[in-house]
Amino acid sequence: PLMLIAAEIGLGSSGINAEYGLRAVKEYQDSSLHLFALFTGTPDENGKSWCPDCVRADPVIEEAIQNAPECSCLITAYVGDRVTWKDRNNNFRKSDLQLTSVPTLIKVGTEKRLEEGQCSNRTLVEMLFEED
Repeated sequence: PLMLIAAEIGLGSSGINAEYGLRAVKEYQDSSLHLFALFTGTPDENGKSWCPDCVRADPVIEEAIQNAPECSCLITAYVGDRVTWKDRNNNFRKSDLQLTSVPTLIKVGTEKRLEEGQCSNRTLVEMLFEED
């Protein structure tokens, strides 16, 4: 079955929240799960992200993950508001994942990654979620 872990992981980009989101990715990477991580702009009070590519990618990713292999897990980490994300000292930018853009969708433990507009390309997203 598909698991969606803590949609609020990493809310914001400083201190404990970012570290928690990054630690969650590392903790699960050696498990038998098919682990995917989505790094996206934090939604505003109306539930809409400041990031246009993130807004376009969300429904594509939500639909494609439904056909992911059994024992798949998607962790969503919010990188902060626009000003916070643009800060070069943002913890997500400085992490081992070397994030440079949002949205970024990765298959943890592999080199597979989609960035920005690639995340709204249904074919590319479905290929990322396919079993190896």
